[in-house]
This record gives sequence, C-alpha cells and structure tokens, in this order.
Amino acid sequence: MHDRPREHDGTCHIWWADVQGAARNQRHLLSRAEQGRADTLRQTDDQDRFVAGRALLRTLAAVLLGTTANRVAVGSSCPDCPRPHGKPTLPGTEWQASISHSGRLVAVALSTAGPVGIDLERIDETIPLLELRPQVLSEAESAARPHDTPHSFFRTWTRKEAVLKATGDGLRIPMPRVSVTPADAIPAVTSFLDRPELVDRIRLADLDPAPGYSASVAVISSASVDYADHGATRFGPRVLSGAGAR
Repeated sequence: MHDRPREHDGTCHIWWADVQGAARNQRHLLSRAEQGRADTLRQTDDQDRFVAGRALLRTLAAVLLGTTANRVAVGSSCPDCPRPHGKPTLPGTEWQASISHSGRLVAVALSTAGPVGIDLERIDETIPLLELRPQVLSEAESAARPHDTPHSFFRTWTRKEAVLKATGDGLRIPMPRVSVTPADAIPAVTSFLDRPELVDRIRLADLDPAPGYSASVAVISSASVDYADHGATRFGPRVLSGAGAR
C-alpha cells in the first residue's frame, strides 16, 4: 500500500475508475463550465467519460488539498482558442494533472515531479492498421516494425500521446514526429523532432489498466520518477485509501 500522495515525493500517482453512469451520478461535482461542456456531447457514453474524468480529478484533488470536490478549482485553457478544452490544471497548487478516458474506463494521473500526461486506449482488434500506421509511426519506426499487432500498435500510440499530453502540445504535433522504443522494449522516447531538448528528461512508463486496454504515462523531469498505480477506485471521500500500487 502507498501512503497518501505527498508533494515533492518524486512519484507520479495513477487511479482508474469505471465511467458508467457518471453523467447521472457525478455531474454535481463539476463546475458550471464543465457541466456546459458535458452538455455539448451528444452521446451518453461520451458524457459519462467526460464527467467521470473531471469528477475523479476533483475528488482526488480535494483529498490532497484538504477541501471538498466542488470547491476544487480546475483550469483548462486551450493555447489556440478561448474554449476551455485544454490540459487540466489545478491553479494555485504544485500538482500537475492529466486525464484520459476510453471505453468504460477513465484514468487520472497526478504528480509534482513535473508536467504529466496519461493516455488510455481501448484496443480495437479490427482497427485498419495499414491505414493508421502513417498517422502514428515515423518512417523509421514503420520500416523497423513491419508486422504490428493491434496490441503493439496501441502500445506505441499510448506512449506517444502520453508524451504529447505531458508537453501540452497534444495532437497539434503529429505523432510521427515523436519516436519511441518498440512495444516489447523498455518504454523511452528516442527522438522528438519538435522538442529535442526534452528527450533525456521524458520519463515514460507503461500501465496495465484492464484486459483489452493499453495505457502509458509520461512525466517531464530532470530526476528519476517513481510510478504508483493505485488501481481501480470508487468516487468518494475515501478515494485515496483504496487499492495499492501495482
């Protein structure tokens, strides 16, 4: 079991939750702006995923900050437009945050070790790999890995998207401009055309959320980073005293 997360402990903390019913049961934890953004999503599943991510972040942050979830300030600004759909922040604190959701799961990563990005993807066994490889792999990666499986492809995908979320660039930088080690190798960034100065500072790790999913997390730090996966949790005030790291 890990103790309650502390600032400057050099650790990135990760939690998972089931999104089902979140739009109905957790909506009250969101700000008016977040509720308005949820309302723009047409599909109930999409609303559940968005609400679950923001509700879990607020619940976790409330315990860390000694307050209640509905009093946690969550920022989210886009560098390209005035709409609030950028990387989530916790203004006035040293905690860095990232949210990802796919299928029935949501993930939240929190750390004071440095900017953090987490990506979670449900593995689609029917995905048209030949069509999507040029959108994810660099030319060198594609040549070196001609026989991707859905599992190895999504591992590469989550590693790269976690990195781009940590830098705050998101998919404004195409994934082929980032190169990572093969799926069966120790996770690491091998080149980053737009941010070469960060390559040696990006700490990358793979996660194992549930069968049928791939996930990775990245932290930008000049020091080593530990990762504490606290496993699946339920919303509520005892969220930080749940499962231990895996």
